[in-house]
Amino acid sequence: MHLFSYTTITIRSLFIQMENFFNNFTIKTKYGTMAVTVTPIVIFGSIYIAWAYTARAFKKPPQKVLSRSLSLGTLHGGKLAMERLLDYQHAVADAATLEAAEADLKDLLKEEQPDFKKLQRTVAKLEMSGKEADAVRILEKAVQNSRSLKKEHEAYELEMLLVELLIYKGDFQKVLGCKCLDEEISDARRPLYKAIVHIMLEHPRESAESCWKEFDELRRQFQWPPSSEDNQIYEAIKNFDEFEKIVRLLKSDILEKMKQDHKKNENEIEIEIEIRSDVKKLMAMILYGESQAHLQNSSVITIKTPLSSPFDPIQIPLFYYPSTYGEHKYALPTHRSSCSLPILFSDYSMVLKEIQDLCRNSSGFTPVLRYMQGNATTFGGNLSIQKRISFFDHSNDNVEVPCGFFNKFPILHSDRIAMENCNGVVVVSAIFNNYDKIRQPKGLGSKTLDVVCFFMFVDDITLKGFHYHQLISRKSNDYKIGAWRIIKVSSKNMYDNPEMNGAIPKYLLHRLFPNSKFSIWINAKLQLVVDPLLLIHTLVVLEKVDMAISKHPFFTHTMEEAMATARWKKWWNVDALQRQMETYCEHGLQPWSPDKLPYPSDVPDSSLIIRKHGMRSNLFSCLMFNELEAFNPRDQVAFAYVRDHMKPKLKLNMFADEVSEHIAVEYRHNLKRSGTGFIEEGWSSSRKTKRTRHDLFVNSSCCISCQKYFTKMWDETRD
Repeated sequence: MHLFSYTTITIRSLFIQMENFFNNFTIKTKYGTMAVTVTPIVIFGSIYIAWAYTARAFKKPPQKVLSRSLSLGTLHGGKLAMERLLDYQHAVADAATLEAAEADLKDLLKEEQPDFKKLQRTVAKLEMSGKEADAVRILEKAVQNSRSLKKEHEAYELEMLLVELLIYKGDFQKVLGCKCLDEEISDARRPLYKAIVHIMLEHPRESAESCWKEFDELRRQFQWPPSSEDNQIYEAIKNFDEFEKIVRLLKSDILEKMKQDHKKNENEIEIEIEIRSDVKKLMAMILYGESQAHLQNSSVITIKTPLSSPFDPIQIPLFYYPSTYGEHKYALPTHRSSCSLPILFSDYSMVLKEIQDLCRNSSGFTPVLRYMQGNATTFGGNLSIQKRISFFDHSNDNVEVPCGFFNKFPILHSDRIAMENCNGVVVVSAIFNNYDKIRQPKGLGSKTLDVVCFFMFVDDITLKGFHYHQLISRKSNDYKIGAWRIIKVSSKNMYDNPEMNGAIPKYLLHRLFPNSKFSIWINAKLQLVVDPLLLIHTLVVLEKVDMAISKHPFFTHTMEEAMATARWKKWWNVDALQRQMETYCEHGLQPWSPDKLPYPSDVPDSSLIIRKHGMRSNLFSCLMFNELEAFNPRDQVAFAYVRDHMKPKLKLNMFADEVSEHIAVEYRHNLKRSGTGFIEEGWSSSRKTKRTRHDLFVNSSCCISCQKYFTKMWDETRD
């Protein structure tokens, strides 16, 4: 007999058995023998509803699942589930029922001996009316009052109601802090709620399964369910995997409701909730009996709810991290409480339309740069200085430019297809050697995830870290963490230096995403807090530039950055760094001066780069990557040399560094952790810094070719 066959189960007889059991069930606790008003021991009596609904949801997701209290009511089972369904149907027809719920709750709490069954149904009505915050406040006060009066049983039951409401509200972390869940008492709600919350928060699966097993053991101790011909249902719901599916269905409902809660204002729109006819028919059988089921033939319920603009920002978390991960630890403080040079963003809906129109107009991104093909010993081709310089003047669009990919980029074919299918805007980051945490962007508009791709490139060590913290499943190669699609880059045919591997998605982004029109590179140490569409529109489109990048907060001249790189050991081979500066000085590198305007500085903060994928920005990116492979991945050293020598000139917006502090939060890199294989800088741990003379870059004694550079730089500094 098929598990989901409607013909094999008599729903009505099942509920009769459930109701009889419900009415006669008592439980012994440290507070004495009492009747269980909300019976988690029969919590899965009507799980069949959610079961059938879940099975179909995975085949063809409906536009919206049931209300949260209705879904959790299904988990509670039997009589309560029917009452929840009835409450939901009545609420749709009678808004006054919901409006009166808050007053009803206050009245019930005033009674000398509260009726917890009525309280539970009233709490569910408050959830349906969107007044969870008010109900939470009322219940928290009631719990505190009961405890102060030493009414421990009453406080316990009220806090259990509070836990359920907090789950509806999506405040999962707060649930785990509730005292009632730590009581040593034979109440199956306690481990059940914990199991639900562990799944909701994406905690290690073992934590949720352990709580589930405790619940299952309590259920067995009370010898439920009774033996019957319907035991097939109960055998199925005892399986933790299926329980997890149902909870995740509930989670999706909660998150969807949270989205709606953050869109409330005076306007009203109609939301059509499509329910598959077979599920609705089953609901009708439960509510009205089989003979009336044919009367409930509509497959759409229409609810009026107050909503604001459909373009409001997303407020709910894009991903729930386990507490062990610490994605928000070690944020670096900013030195300014306000921005003296603020940037103004246009209306989101207007920006969305304009960016989409620009992406459809391919003529705005011509001419197209042509790339050199072939094979080489390195990914970038290992070009000589003369060869690299020969491509700086790109006056002939038919000339092919060397731009990496002389070896195959080792990613999965499915990932490559996904990257090629990103047709508009892409946000890219990378974590190699587990050097940073993965953090979710904030401040996204409601449509941004539909039109912007988010890709995070990682290596094996970083992926190991994700598995260690159970951020991703080991069962699939299609990884996703919140907004980010995770692209695993194999170490085969790649650079020994993880930082150089990170330069591939950073500077060859236009080649990895050949159909994207705009992009944002963001260093993984940063968390974006402004919608990427607004950034592109304000810093690139309105400025009519090819690229936007922040000025360095301290340095103006390339030599200053080179000196700091050596002093702070940002690159292990100081001799090579010296040769790089001598090479650039020999080939015309000059310190910054007003003659270079409109470029306000020679040194960027390259942790955030915003590009329009046109010929000039693509050429700059290719030339930059060639320099990084030739010397080192410290791109701030090569930046001005490439920018000043390339033709045609790059149209560049170097915005004030203080702006960066208000569009992204900066975090410290990962610290070394023993026993996990995670290290701060893998390439530096096996190589000692090569030191040169103690007076490197001091008094100009190191670099004969840079004497004129130093003289001019000091003159500019004195002026």
